[in-house]
Amino acid sequence: MKTLIKKNKPVITFLAIFLSSYILLSLLYHFFLNTVNSPDFFTKSVSEQVISLLNLIDYETNSITDTSKGTINLFMKERNIAFIAEGCNAISIMILFVSFVFSFTKRIKPTLLFVAIGLIIIHLANIFRIVILIICLHHYPEYSEYLHSYIFPAMIYGVVFLLWMFWVNSFKKVNPSDL
Repeated sequence: MKTLIKKNKPVITFLAIFLSSYILLSLLYHFFLNTVNSPDFFTKSVSEQVISLLNLIDYETNSITDTSKGTINLFMKERNIAFIAEGCNAISIMILFVSFVFSFTKRIKPTLLFVAIGLIIIHLANIFRIVILIICLHHYPEYSEYLHSYIFPAMIYGVVFLLWMFWVNSFKKVNPSDL
């Protein structure tokens, strides 16, 4: 058993750091959610940015907050087109991203810089993802389930995956003979 642990120490270390940081950050976030009014600050902020961007590109949008459900209902031409809930703010995806990056690190300064840049990229990708989803829902409401459940989640997870791949590949040493 000791040789198995010793042989797989990097994998075990990665998993231990990943799981502990993911659980800790998730618990902190859920504690935060339980102490604030619904919808939370992050969800409100995302919905405001989405509405601003939609209005900027001539998709006149307004909203009504439904505190009983914790959602922000979005309206286009007086039609309830969608709602933004806690799951739309990408915080859970950001927690997953941060946990992975911290599990696969050697130096803190580049890690913190990459996490900060990555969180900004994820946030912007999420805003654009929601805006595009809402435009698609406006024009193609018959595809709402497919778009919301499959296409658009794949977009945000794809961005996170690409960031992870960039991070992991940054650890590879460049062989001088490859230049």
